[in-house]
Amino acid sequence: MQRTVKKHLRCQAMVLLACLLPQNDALSGSTVLAPKTNTGLQNIQLKAVRCNDQGFWSFDIVNNAFVDAHVEYFFWLEDADADAIQGDAGQVRLAPKSRDTLELVFSCELPFTELRQRFQWAPTGFTRQ
Repeated sequence: MQRTVKKHLRCQAMVLLACLLPQNDALSGSTVLAPKTNTGLQNIQLKAVRCNDQGFWSFDIVNNAFVDAHVEYFFWLEDADADAIQGDAGQVRLAPKSRDTLELVFSCELPFTELRQRFQWAPTGFTRQ
């Protein structure tokens, strides 16, 4: 009987301690299991930014999901008033668990960090002309 009381008190202490400790996302019930991405799209990742042999910026876009992905990308340069002065847009269809290399129209003389970027899901059946 005394052993059961000790277990009960230990259990109450642990519950109280869990309530008093700051919440951790890894322990909460609303944890999102999808990894964070640098594109804002679930399971789509921008990787390996580099200057290619022609002197233009290129990068890999990776689909870490088990389904096809059709993604549009936009890169643009802004002036001092935050108005777009040059842009590059495209789209790519990625098979499940695949990677594709894309090339931009921007020269490597321009630092990649000066380019603004946006990624979004392309509508199904959408084709750019």
